[in-house]
Amino acid sequence: MSHINSEMSRAVKSTETVRNIKKYIPSFYDRGQRRQLPETQLVWNMLGTGAEILRAFDLVGEWPENYGTLCAAQKVAMGFCQEAEAEGYSNELCSYVRNTLGYLRRCRDSGEVPPEAPLDGMGNPNLLLGSALICEPRYKWFQAIGTHFLNVPQFNDDPVSPPYDADLEDPRLAEHYKTQIRATLLAQISFLEQQTGKKLDMGRFSEIMKNSQEAMKYWYRVLELRKAVPCPMGSEDYFTAIIPFLYLAGDREAVDFYQDLYTEIKDRVDRGIGVIPEEKYRFGWLGIPPWFNMGLFNYLQTLGAVVCVESTYYVGQPVEVDLPDPLENLVERTWKTAQYKQKQGSEINPDICNPGVFSPGVGAGLVKRWVFEYKLDGAIGHRTRSCRATSMGQLHVKNKLAEIDVPMLIFESDMVDPRAWADAQVKMRFQGFLETIDARRSKKFS
Repeated sequence: MSHINSEMSRAVKSTETVRNIKKYIPSFYDRGQRRQLPETQLVWNMLGTGAEILRAFDLVGEWPENYGTLCAAQKVAMGFCQEAEAEGYSNELCSYVRNTLGYLRRCRDSGEVPPEAPLDGMGNPNLLLGSALICEPRYKWFQAIGTHFLNVPQFNDDPVSPPYDADLEDPRLAEHYKTQIRATLLAQISFLEQQTGKKLDMGRFSEIMKNSQEAMKYWYRVLELRKAVPCPMGSEDYFTAIIPFLYLAGDREAVDFYQDLYTEIKDRVDRGIGVIPEEKYRFGWLGIPPWFNMGLFNYLQTLGAVVCVESTYYVGQPVEVDLPDPLENLVERTWKTAQYKQKQGSEINPDICNPGVFSPGVGAGLVKRWVFEYKLDGAIGHRTRSCRATSMGQLHVKNKLAEIDVPMLIFESDMVDPRAWADAQVKMRFQGFLETIDARRSKKFS
């Protein structure tokens, strides 16, 4: 393990706001203390189920996916993954899932939280709130937890997934899918009302939805500012700045964070301040990052390369919806977001219609547009060994980018399990990729 650790490092952030993110969103980082309160109901939640719903019911959320990234950063995920494999789960299974199941196996066998577990563990949940969004392991993940480790009530939704080539402007099709979205939301709310003993406060939920919409607007503006040359913020900041968007949607803390981040990035653009002093290469990133080695982005910067835009968790242009009923507001926003994503070319991942705002990826059409808008020299695809959902379509994008004479590098690793990492080989491929770009430039200008 020491050999693996020696090749990996945490990211050094370039923005003051992201460096101080704990100050902006204390409720997220203090959840370990909050869940100790006797009146707290803890929910293990999945991305895609909607953080706004948790906020409306005053539930404390714990996201096993996020916990997997934390375990990876703390270099303890490999041990938990091995525990899951010892339980009989394949090492090809999603490493977020393996990290969770291995952690629970240790808890079950020892009767206590593993001492190396960050944040003193994830806490014992009262409820499991799952989603089948994106991939098949997510559909079975919480079912496996409920069967083998935790006997608590659970709700799993099954998001609708219209074909990417369907006519989403057809009003009959729109009504069909909006009916399903509405039914899923109502079933989820009914489940939470039954388990918590509370009725959903529509007035409060309306304010939560307004906060969510405002936060997304500022976040999208930040992403748009990254089109500037030099780029004011790289992936090392982006993959931390996504936390409020993914886990605190609807919270005023998220709005305050993105407002201040926007102000800082706008100032950097106005003053011509980039991530690095001399920006030689600009890239787009496809796929989940290697959470155990976020310093990879700083390494790219030592070569003069900055990642300016990312496909995974990309928020897209916020959809304007203003209906008096907050539930109908969410239904309409979900559907309009699905339409927007399809227009950008959602052929990579057809699961575009879901009750949350989580974005697993984007289509080739949007990536091709990014080339010109972000002035990209190429793209980097992280083919994540245990996440087919976010890796599918990368070769397709590479072929589409080749049509406009833009190169793309695809390398293989994992998001949580460091055993899939080969430091020297990855860095060698990056160096070779930059040399290829240099050669293309020389040929072009000669």
